[in-house]
Amino acid sequence: MMCRTRSGVFNRSGIQQCSLVGLFMIMLLSITLSHSSPIVDTKPFKSSVNHTAVTADDYDDLSSGDFSTLELSTINLSVSLEEGDSTVDGSMFIDYRNDAPMAISQIPFHIYPSGMTYENRPGSIEISSVACVDEPSLVEGFQVQDDDQLLWVDLTSPLDSGDYVALEIEFVTTLPDGGYERAGEHGSDTAETRIFTFASSYPIPCVYDRYDGWNTDPYLPVGDPFYFGMAFYDFYVELPEGMIVAATGDPTVITNVSGRVTYHYSIEAPVREVTFSASRYYRVESALCNDVNVSAFYLPASDEAWEEDALEQALQALELFNATYGIYPYPTLNIVEQHASYGGMEYPCQVYATRLITQQVIDGDASPWYLELVIAHEIAHQWWSQLVGDDCVDWGFLDEGLTCWSHSYYAEVYYSDWEYFQAERYLDTVRSFTARNGIGCVVNASNLVRPELTGYADYVKMPLILQKLRLTIGLDVFITGIQSFLQNYYFRIATPVDLRNSFELAAGTDLDWFFVPWLDNGYLPDYEIQSAVFDPEQSILSFTVVDLNRELNGYDYSQPIPILVYGVGPDVLVEETVWVNGSETLSYSLDSAPERIRLDYHGYVLVALDEQSLPWYDFENIQTALPLLPVIGIGIVGVTAVLIVVFYFRKQRT
Repeated sequence: MMCRTRSGVFNRSGIQQCSLVGLFMIMLLSITLSHSSPIVDTKPFKSSVNHTAVTADDYDDLSSGDFSTLELSTINLSVSLEEGDSTVDGSMFIDYRNDAPMAISQIPFHIYPSGMTYENRPGSIEISSVACVDEPSLVEGFQVQDDDQLLWVDLTSPLDSGDYVALEIEFVTTLPDGGYERAGEHGSDTAETRIFTFASSYPIPCVYDRYDGWNTDPYLPVGDPFYFGMAFYDFYVELPEGMIVAATGDPTVITNVSGRVTYHYSIEAPVREVTFSASRYYRVESALCNDVNVSAFYLPASDEAWEEDALEQALQALELFNATYGIYPYPTLNIVEQHASYGGMEYPCQVYATRLITQQVIDGDASPWYLELVIAHEIAHQWWSQLVGDDCVDWGFLDEGLTCWSHSYYAEVYYSDWEYFQAERYLDTVRSFTARNGIGCVVNASNLVRPELTGYADYVKMPLILQKLRLTIGLDVFITGIQSFLQNYYFRIATPVDLRNSFELAAGTDLDWFFVPWLDNGYLPDYEIQSAVFDPEQSILSFTVVDLNRELNGYDYSQPIPILVYGVGPDVLVEETVWVNGSETLSYSLDSAPERIRLDYHGYVLVALDEQSLPWYDFENIQTALPLLPVIGIGIVGVTAVLIVVFYFRKQRT
């Protein structure tokens, strides 16, 4: 999803300086490493849950449509939209598989619509009934916790790990008004802008993992609360005649009975959830890309921004990411306009870009490329959060970081410019963050711990860190690491440790020295030169590069810093790049006396700066060491003088 506060665009002010658009600049990496190794002593990367990876053969089978190795829940979901009162009647048959490592006596489901509040018509979901299809019945009852947006199904006896139970759940969802939330009904028939969006709007099984147990986080005001496992879906959508619908899956059967049209969406590959959006006014454009039917659904009022361009941009994004990362295994991909307060949102086979940002582009209140950014970003989520899942609450920086890096890579490929999608350079935002806000920010933290920093940490700092890694290990190795990550966790759930392991496998070396400080420290290094002394007899300059923020962090940073030593005027006596591990003492043999030492931050050095700081640090207070013999002579004279004075006073006393 694009950055947001309450499901909305993340404000670029104060702590919320998110710079939604774009990422980085290209850095020259043709540097000479000297003085020290890039490896530093660190503690192991913050531990997390390690899930079972798939094998290369598994990836080949799964990406080609052979899912026989997957043991997943199966869901048959039928929904019927009532246009008059904006409700959706639903019936869900689920053959639920217990993926927990132990027997369970309760099954929790998310019922997020109850958390989608709006004063005119808040969202809600009413659970009409829960029944067991099996005989004898294994369902004892159910409980609804509206405040936590949870449905708990009580079982008569424990369900063993790996076993199945067949349930039927009847429900009625009320779509909220206001054009604010992920689901909703908004717009008018008069303006031909009315849209119904059904998203995360039915009971969805909670995930059990070894880190949190049951993940029952409610609908959150920031970030994405969604953390779902894969399931096989059959999806039926019934609507009034005359409505145009976009939904997850391939519409294989369409029936029309008594003015009601039913679409059957066949989804052969597993997905994490399903969604649909319907309007009487959608215009549709479609094209094929690698046997994938790509379609754009947009309102007449958005012609100026969407017509032809949106579809072309979607095709470009799909083609790039499919070739770069790995296979998109579904036959359809929809880009759909919706009403909401954020930029866009991702779902399996379907992504949303909002009417809000479309109008901003048309009115000139947003950059002309903003819609393209959202489209590229949300399509990248098909790989990061969908094909490879993650805990978006605790590790939202994982999928958002990869996705933001991806939409910037899209800009590099199609526009030859890393800064094409940047209102403010991510590098400038991160460097000046502490100066602007007076605090640090740890990336590797739950959105529940730092909700006000989610936009900055997930959408700005994390992709910047990934870009720094790319420039450190090289693009080819970086892409190989991402491909390995996708293949190992295709249709599964991954963690930050899994991503690090994938990059280490590609690089052939340990990368704790990189990941630990950049993800677990809150403050960037603030370098200063100390103890700079020039010995004219030996023509040697010695000084120490010190990180003033070292005590604020748990781990030392290691990064290359270009160092220049100047003589009189522009004369450069030394120019080289040095790996600085925390603090570093350096010595140089010079041809003449130094006047100034510079730490050059023009490249991709991540360092704390004030907003008005120049991208370098200069030091001119270089001390000159006195020659050794004169010092000894002065010392002898001084000692002699003291002895004479002492002798004199003793003589006087006697």
